[in-house]
Amino acid sequence: MIGKSLPEYVFILISIGLLRLVAPISFLYVAYLVVAQPGFGWRTSLGGYALLEISFYTLIYLPRRWMLQKPAVHPTIHTREYRRMLFQRCSSYLATSDYLSGWFFSAELKRENVVDWLLWALFSATRDTCRVEWEEEIEEYLSMVEVIIDRKLAPGYNNGARCMRPTIDNVSMLHRPFIWYLVVGLVDLFSSFRLWRQGFHHYDDGDCMASFPMRPCCLISRRSPVVKLPYWYRHHRSSTKLPVLFIHGIGIGLYPYTPFFKEFIALHPDIGILAIEFLSISMRITSPPLSSSATCTAISQILDDLGLDRVVVLSHSYGTVVTTQMLHSHLSPRIAAILFVDPIPFLLHLPDVAFNFVYRQPRFANELQLWYFTSRDPDISRTLSRHFFWSENVLWKEELVGRPAAVWLSGKDQIVNSEQVRKYLTDEPTPSEYWATDTLEVLFDPNSDHATVFDTRGRRKRILDVLDRFVGRLDYRN
Repeated sequence: MIGKSLPEYVFILISIGLLRLVAPISFLYVAYLVVAQPGFGWRTSLGGYALLEISFYTLIYLPRRWMLQKPAVHPTIHTREYRRMLFQRCSSYLATSDYLSGWFFSAELKRENVVDWLLWALFSATRDTCRVEWEEEIEEYLSMVEVIIDRKLAPGYNNGARCMRPTIDNVSMLHRPFIWYLVVGLVDLFSSFRLWRQGFHHYDDGDCMASFPMRPCCLISRRSPVVKLPYWYRHHRSSTKLPVLFIHGIGIGLYPYTPFFKEFIALHPDIGILAIEFLSISMRITSPPLSSSATCTAISQILDDLGLDRVVVLSHSYGTVVTTQMLHSHLSPRIAAILFVDPIPFLLHLPDVAFNFVYRQPRFANELQLWYFTSRDPDISRTLSRHFFWSENVLWKEELVGRPAAVWLSGKDQIVNSEQVRKYLTDEPTPSEYWATDTLEVLFDPNSDHATVFDTRGRRKRILDVLDRFVGRLDYRN
């Protein structure tokens, strides 16, 4: 992740501009060839490349842009008791001035605006799919909202106060040219070579056409017991230490984490590392992600196949969402300890993550980088807008009790409200770089942005120190 300086802003703006100009320039160049040089321009490599980009835009991107708008298949509607529990857990934040209004594009809320928000947040529904039996319950929540905010909601609906509903609103995306995916493929090839040099072996289901660009590592992959969930595994040889399950975040796959793997392997050459790949959040053209239950089942099968009974889970960013799903599933007893880095699930009922990742208009270089390369990537946007449901991914600190856990927070995190999360986890008003109880540690770096912990040796060292202690916790039983 880059910073906020003017040179960085100019650089990222030019980079994005060049990528976005590829398609329109290709169309203009082909039109020029048709008019000025019929029958000649196609013989040049430039003419052929322009045709390739036009074909990629019209035959791949445009149909997928329409296809990816398919409505989300929301999880099974929770019981009334569970919805009330969720509301009560979130309600302590309603009294703050920016929580409720933060979910809307205007602070001038009326009663029906809040109804829209409640229908999405608690019922995964809209007015068109609202059931009659929910009306009494919704009125109950509206009355509770009015008591908490100490004012009556004005009747009616304010058209300017539309609320954020990520799983219902349109999937926002921008075109990527064919040449960009070639760059992704080259980075993936380089990353695969690095992992192979570090002693990892690749496993997948043998479907080389599962994503674009195609992956050369598939040609030498070992067969995985599950489909649509490839992974890299470095054999575990220690009888006195626990293996590590690593779950990456949104970005360009495992490439940013290879220096961290190298340093951890130097410390513990006998400890196994299982690094699962989620291609749907890795800047590729691929199939939708598995559901949370299917993901947990697949991970369980992978652990069984590799003979790993219990693991220390290290997850980053979106990977912390998968970790939360594991904690809520039958996999929970197999998690000996957890290290969350730039976690998404804590205080997920606050509007920060949804706004910063999906709806915010970028102002600085780091925000512009996040906006174009991740937030507006078609497959990443599809994953966040159609397969990410806050009520099954939110994590409460009480759920961490009973096992060692550590949380790394970046003070300048542009996605997560890290200061709010820090206060929530520690109950401390003043930030400190390290806070701990018997089972929970919170590491806070006031100068780091989201994902920059893996950029420097000094920050990686702090994560390595925690992981070094966790892998020795063989005595832990959930």
